[in-house]
Amino acid sequence: MLVHLSVKNLALIDEIELVFDKGLNILTGETGAGKSIIIDAVNLVLGERADRDLIQTGKEYALVEAVFDLGDQPNFNEILSEYGIKQEQDNSLLLMRELSVSGRNICRINGRIVTLSVLKSIGSYLVDIHGQHQHQSLLIVDQHRELLDKLGGKTIASLKELVNKHYNKWKAIQKKIQQLSGSGMDIERRKDILSYQINEIESAALELNEDEDLRKERGLLIHAEKITNIINSVYQDIYSGSDNHSPANDLIGRCASQLEQIAELEPAFAALSNKMKDLLYQIEDIAFDVREYKDKFEYNPYRLDEVEKRLEIIRSLKRKYGKNIKEIYDYLESVKTELIDLENSQDLLEELLKEENLSLHKLLDASYVLSTERKKIAEYFREQLLGQLADLGMDQASFNVDIDPINHNDIDSKNIATRLSPSGYDIVEFLISANPGEPVKSLSKVASGGELSRIMLAFKTILAKLDDIPTLIFDEIDVGISGQIAHVIGQKMSRISRSRQIICVTHLPQIAVMADSHYKILKQYDKNRTRTTVLKLNNEQRHEEIAKLTDGKDISDISLEHSHELIRRAHQYKTKS
Repeated sequence: MLVHLSVKNLALIDEIELVFDKGLNILTGETGAGKSIIIDAVNLVLGERADRDLIQTGKEYALVEAVFDLGDQPNFNEILSEYGIKQEQDNSLLLMRELSVSGRNICRINGRIVTLSVLKSIGSYLVDIHGQHQHQSLLIVDQHRELLDKLGGKTIASLKELVNKHYNKWKAIQKKIQQLSGSGMDIERRKDILSYQINEIESAALELNEDEDLRKERGLLIHAEKITNIINSVYQDIYSGSDNHSPANDLIGRCASQLEQIAELEPAFAALSNKMKDLLYQIEDIAFDVREYKDKFEYNPYRLDEVEKRLEIIRSLKRKYGKNIKEIYDYLESVKTELIDLENSQDLLEELLKEENLSLHKLLDASYVLSTERKKIAEYFREQLLGQLADLGMDQASFNVDIDPINHNDIDSKNIATRLSPSGYDIVEFLISANPGEPVKSLSKVASGGELSRIMLAFKTILAKLDDIPTLIFDEIDVGISGQIAHVIGQKMSRISRSRQIICVTHLPQIAVMADSHYKILKQYDKNRTRTTVLKLNNEQRHEEIAKLTDGKDISDISLEHSHELIRRAHQYKTKS
């Protein structure tokens, strides 16, 4: 969920810090106080388009930072990993965007600079904004099929898995057919290339881990002179000595002998004598190993040249065929198989065309079963949504789930190839009419912001437990609705907020009373300047704010009493439901 929002130099905001809670967060305030600026700030940090006019007059930049608590979501770690972003140990996620007057954008995720497109992509998993702004995922037609499929649960999921399996097989066969269907000249050219690659790899006669062994050998050969000098010196110091000192084995042997002469006088001397003898044996073992290495180690400058040339051959093959020797041999097997297929291309092509036709029919059959099930889910969804819209004062609305299938009788049509996907062939779009007598239209063509917000709330009420976006923001969802409908909206938001964090900008007390946390956006005047601040209301302040929303600026005892009653009923509803 969104935990912390920091905004600086944005429009009327000098600098504010908002700490949000789980559940339903309500924002209220007078018209023009700056509630929309808060939503603008969230849009900015989610990667939406930016207007430099939002930067406060006289300032060089505007800065928005948002901290999210990801909770226990291992799938989000995978999403971050795709962009090379490391998840914090406390599961926090920091998004930052700085907008300058020069037009430069600086975007960061967990301190790492990212592009605006990456910021927007990550943001799409975190927040869904509904209302007067365009950060509205349900307006994206391409997502309608996926949303409908979520309602189908495991049944749809298993059918899609089968379709995906047939689709991948069909595409793999098509790829082979494409490879074998080129002109004779193209096939011969490809065979020449494959033959060359096979010969190049096989003639190298690589051995697994050969490159590692060669690098170790090269390291020894490069330092061969130093190794030789040191080995000879060590062996001489152990066995021969020099004009300045006796050999080490003689010295240690003499010490052992001397200690042995007094060993009977004191147990400690006997122990020392034995240690010296052990040391003498160890020195002799070391001398043997040094002499053996000295005898077999031979510096050969020509061998170093051979090793370098061999390593260059391996590097060249890695650049072309794989990151390591195993991958090179895996590639070798694949090109051998392809060459055999090309040499038998005509027979294989005929066989593949039959297989492709059979595979396509299996894919179409599986897609048909999936499409049939989708239509059942669509009808259920239509009924559920109309019921939700009726609760929200849109009992005259019409809603359809338009599912455009394909004609199975027209199997040779190019339309089939473009329509088939791992999710079948259906094109799904949600269509709605808010007023009786008007034809249903695409959601994106619904003009009224208030109607659109209520439609989105109806969607979210049904889909709240199915989609994965953890934070929902509703911006002035109460436009043009009655008190009774506002009461229903508040209850619906409260129910959704049990599984999602909700942030809602509202003018209506019936919605505001359902808040788990209530914030007031204030407009202050200072030295001929207007500035926006935010106050998190305590219990007493909250009662006063609800009273103001009910009766305006002048608060009476009656409006306060009414405020207390509204809040009491809201608490009672949240406790019982």
